[in-house]
Formats: sequence, C-alpha cells, structure tokens
Amino acid sequence: MEVLNSLPKIYTMSDYQEVENILVIGCGGTGGYLVPNLARFISVINKQLVEKEEEPVKLFLADGDVVEEKNLLRQHFIGQDISKNKASVLAERYSSAFGIEIGVIQKDIESLDDIAFLLEERRDINRSDLIIGCVDNHASRRLINRWFMGEQNVNEDGFSWRGLFWIDSGNEERNGQVICGYNPSTRGSFKSRKINLEKSTIMNGEFCLPSVVEIYPEILTDNSQFNSALSCAERAISAPQNMQTNSTAANLIMNFTQKLIMGEGLRNHGVEFSIDNVVSTKLNVLNNLQKVNPERRKYWETH
Repeated sequence: MEVLNSLPKIYTMSDYQEVENILVIGCGGTGGYLVPNLARFISVINKQLVEKEEEPVKLFLADGDVVEEKNLLRQHFIGQDISKNKASVLAERYSSAFGIEIGVIQKDIESLDDIAFLLEERRDINRSDLIIGCVDNHASRRLINRWFMGEQNVNEDGFSWRGLFWIDSGNEERNGQVICGYNPSTRGSFKSRKINLEKSTIMNGEFCLPSVVEIYPEILTDNSQFNSALSCAERAISAPQNMQTNSTAANLIMNFTQKLIMGEGLRNHGVEFSIDNVVSTKLNVLNNLQKVNPERRKYWETH
C-alpha cells in the first residue's frame, strides 16, 4: 500500500478528436520503417470506418531525397530503389500491398504552403490532423511547430478548426526520443480532460500535451538550416544511423499513432530510449504537463 501511495497521479487523456489525416515528413531512416506498419494498420481501420459510413484515414508522405546506395545498409530500401524518390518508393510499394491510396509530396517541407493542402483534405470537422516528423534538423521542427501552433488552423473568429497532433522523432546512433504533442480545437464542440494545476484536480474541459519544442526549448534557438540549404559536403557529414535505433523509434511512433486513430487513452506524451535497453517514459503527470506553453495551457487551466 505504501508503494501504491507513492506512485504519481497520471492523467489519462481519453477524449480527444481522433485522427483523420496523417502526413509523414521524412521517409528515410525512421520514416522508412514506420510506413509499412502504418499503411497496414490504416488499411484495416479504413475498412471498419467505411462499414460505419465514416470518413477513412488518409495518409501522405513527404520527402525530397532520393535513395542512395549508402542508404541500403540502415534504411528500409532495396537495390532497385536507388535513384528513386524515397516517398514515392514507399507509397507505390505499400499502397499496392495494402490497397490504400497514399499521397506523395516529392519535396522537402520548408514552408507552411507545403502543408496547406491538409486544409483541403478535411472532411470531418470533429476529427484531427496528425503530422509525424521523422526529420533530422531543427529547422524542419521549427516549421512544423508553426503549423502546430495554429498558423493555418484558425478561422475568422479566432477559433481553431480542429485539434492538431504532432509526433516528433529524433535519434542519434544508439538513442532517441519520440514526443506526442497535442493542440486542441478551441471550438468547444467536444470534451476531454481539464486540469487545474494549482489544485491538482481534473474537471470537464480540454487540455493539451507538450510538444517536442516545449520539452526541448533549445530547438527554437538552434541555428540549423533546412537540408536544401546545405552543400553536398555538409549533407554528407551527418550523425551515424543505426538500423535498430530507427526501427525502435518507428515502433514507438506506431504505438502513439494507433492509439490516436483508435481513440484510446494516452497515459504518456513521450519516450526517451536507447537500444542498450534504457527507456524513460514521460507520463501525463502535473510536472510534465506544466511544460506546455502557458499560451496553450490557458484553455484548460482554471483559477
């Protein structure tokens, strides 16, 4: 009983807008291992949605890079893929294998205009958009953060059209992290958990989950550039990849994504890991949730 009493109080996020559109940015190391399982799962869940006369989940892949011979050792490609666009290779292979449509953006995402097509893909106002960032530079994360903060998601009355999820994956050779952030719709048309940080209580309402830039704020001040701005020599000098690290990150992303599509409760918002069997889960506890920017937190705090 003493052990149980010492455990932290976990807030399970269970009532949120389920995912309708998914954009995977980056189809190399982690993205390449993610897409097969993600496409397989979407093919299964879409059959169920169609039977219920609901809108299916749409999947989009974005990457401006082509497969090189050096990628074959650690990324999810084969010899016949060399010189082909990575997003196109994965889309063609797994749309055919699982019978689903996969949209392709054969370029690096470097402006909000590159993401604007998601606005046109919205069919169910009560569902959300999800961007999965499998990128290797903070410039891309800063751009995704602008989308996540709602620059393209607000109507003329200042209300967000729908909730936004951002799952970010970052890794080095033997370790990495996967963070699931959530910025809810402010239309007030649905209910999720509402937390009073001062009184440690839960009330009706909605709350958000901290994004990767709120947990690692140095991302916003980093001076990294988009890959397209780097020379060939600079792009060749990158952190070494490990196939098992990429695969582990992909599995963690898939775990979050499956829960979001199925509407299952989220008891944590991130995982830090190493392939040396060290894992640290970021639970939905008050200390972690307080990392959310106060501007976003105001929608679910009470005083």
